[in-house]
Order: sequence, then structure tokens, then C-alpha cells
Amino acid sequence: MGLRYQPLAAGMSVARASTKLVRGPNGLLETRAMDQPAYDHDGLGRRLGLLIEGATTNLLRYSTAFDNALWEKNSGVVVGPSAVAAPDGSLSAMQLDLPGSAAGADGLCQNVGGLVASEIYSFAVWMRAVSGTADITLGGIDGPSAHGFALDETWQRVWIAEPASGTTRYPKISTAISALPASILIWNAQLEAGPAPTSDIISNGIPAARACDDVRIDPGDWFVQGRGTLVFDLHTARDWQGIWRIVQLYSLSLNDDHLDLGYDSDADQLRISLRAGGVPLVTQSLYGQLAKDTRHRIALAWDDDVISVGLDGVVLSSPDGFAMPRNFSKIVLGAFGGAEKAMNGHLRNLSYWPEKLSNARLSELSTV
Repeated sequence: MGLRYQPLAAGMSVARASTKLVRGPNGLLETRAMDQPAYDHDGLGRRLGLLIEGATTNLLRYSTAFDNALWEKNSGVVVGPSAVAAPDGSLSAMQLDLPGSAAGADGLCQNVGGLVASEIYSFAVWMRAVSGTADITLGGIDGPSAHGFALDETWQRVWIAEPASGTTRYPKISTAISALPASILIWNAQLEAGPAPTSDIISNGIPAARACDDVRIDPGDWFVQGRGTLVFDLHTARDWQGIWRIVQLYSLSLNDDHLDLGYDSDADQLRISLRAGGVPLVTQSLYGQLAKDTRHRIALAWDDDVISVGLDGVVLSSPDGFAMPRNFSKIVLGAFGGAEKAMNGHLRNLSYWPEKLSNARLSELSTV
């Protein structure tokens, strides 16, 4: 009997109609080219996994050029170049000197039109103190809101998220809470729709967009139709809204035969969906809340007439009595059809077995 091992990455393809910024092994932000996998790292160079994100737009203009006239400055505010390297290693960071004001009248802000009142937006910016420590306030998406952050001499990306007001559209950096003077370094401010910021998008004269990551694995001769087990080691997004996907196996169309594992964040439920011949066979919610910004192992196993999902050592199964489709030709990771409903998180690892493993084994594999 011959045994063959092949990493799933050998059959993986990534399509993305734009470049993307992620951290490299040196801890600095690096550009990934179009259609290039975005393997991400933390500030110490430790691999976080493949970052799979949806399409989004940085609604701010001149996101690193804070001396541009579109960035409005209150009296006494000074913005200038910096000799300290930015998070991407360049000298594009800028120094912001704030005189201090309890009323928040010492700020740097940009007026952004077209926001939808009551919709959630996130505002993020890289910051560090010039020396020592500094207390900074972010606010302005929802009128006079104020959120305080303590900075040291290490770059950190701080962010807030709130619904846009019907009047005030000024994401703002100030000292409204501390009222103390502060000298800080800033780099790439980002305002985007959604409850948490995604990876950095640098804009110039107009808002800049990033395309969705379309990540697929070709089910070649290693893939067995009718039964199998996939185990996902992933780190969830910092926040989310709506429905996002972990994996989809389907034939020619998602409206035809498919097996889908996703998360409904509105209902706080991980759920599976099975369709055959265009007819829904199983739609079942399996678990309660999936923790945000947390590492999880999730096992998805199927055989001819049963689907099981393991999470945190607990395994639940669908009702039996159906025939599993045997014509899956596409495997899409982390998004709906590779176009929307992205998980906006890291896929750390993915394993496959050409059989449905026992519930005891699924319990072991789904425990972090």
C-alpha cells in the first residue's frame, strides 16, 4: 500500500484584485502583491496565519499625509515630518504636537462625507509617543464621543468603533480627556465601514479600496467524495457583524450542491447548511457564541448521511437520513463564494482526513 502526504497549501490558490499590507517576519508591514497569500505576523515576527479579509475602503484621504489641508488643525496644533521609522520601515510617519485642551479644541481631524447615520464605522491610526508616555483621545464619529489611549514609545494601532451621527463626521485625534500637552508620532489613519478595522489601506487624494481575498483549494485526487474531515485552526476577528463563512464545498454553483460552515454573529451561532440538487437538506445551528479575537479549533466531518461539528471539545451532529452529494469541485475558505461575508480573521492551519473521524477524535482535534 502506498502512502502519500501533500500539504494542502500545494493546492491552494489566492485571488485578490489589489495589493495588501500585512506584517512580515521582521515585524514591519510589507506589501503583498495581487493574488499573493497574505501570511501575517505579530510585532515579534511570530506567524499569525493566512489573513482572509473582505473588500473594504479607507474613506479618509491622504491617510499618511497629515500635513495636507484636508486634515484640519485647531489653533496651536503642529504637524511635521519625523525621523523615526513608521510601522512599514519608511520615513512616512509624522509628528503631531498638541497643546492640550479639555474641550478637545486642540485636535487634528478630517471631514468625511457620505457616512450613513447610525451605521457602525471604525477609526484606526498608528501612534506612539515621541518620548516617554502620552495620553491621547480618539473620537468624532458620533458627535462629541471621546475614547482615551495611553501611548508609550512603541508603535501601536489604536482604534474605536461607533455609529455615525447624523451631523458630525470628524474622526479626530486630540487631548480632550487628559487636557495635557502631547507630542506623538502618527501613521496611516483609516476610517471604514464595520465594527473593527481591517488591515491597513493607504490612501492619497481619493479613498482607497482593497479587494476581497478569494482563497480556494483544488479538490484534486487527494479529496474523497462523500466523506471526509476538515479541521480549522483559526483566530477570529476583533469584532464582526452579520454572517461570515469558514468554508464552503460546492459543485458548479452555491445554489446547487453545497456543504457550508459559517457563523451567524447576529444570532451568535455556528451553523451548517447542506444543499443537494438545489434543495436544502440541512440547516442547523450548532453552538452559541464564538469568542472574538480568540483562537479556535473547529472540526467539520461528514459521511454519507451525517455531518458533525466539533468546537472546544464538544461534538454535535445533524439528523441523519440524507445522501451526501458526491460532486464537490470547489473548496472556498473564509468567504462566501470568495466574494463577500469574509471572516476577517487568520487561518492558522488546516488539516484534512479522507474519512469521517470518530466523535472522540473530533473532540480531541477541536480542543485548543
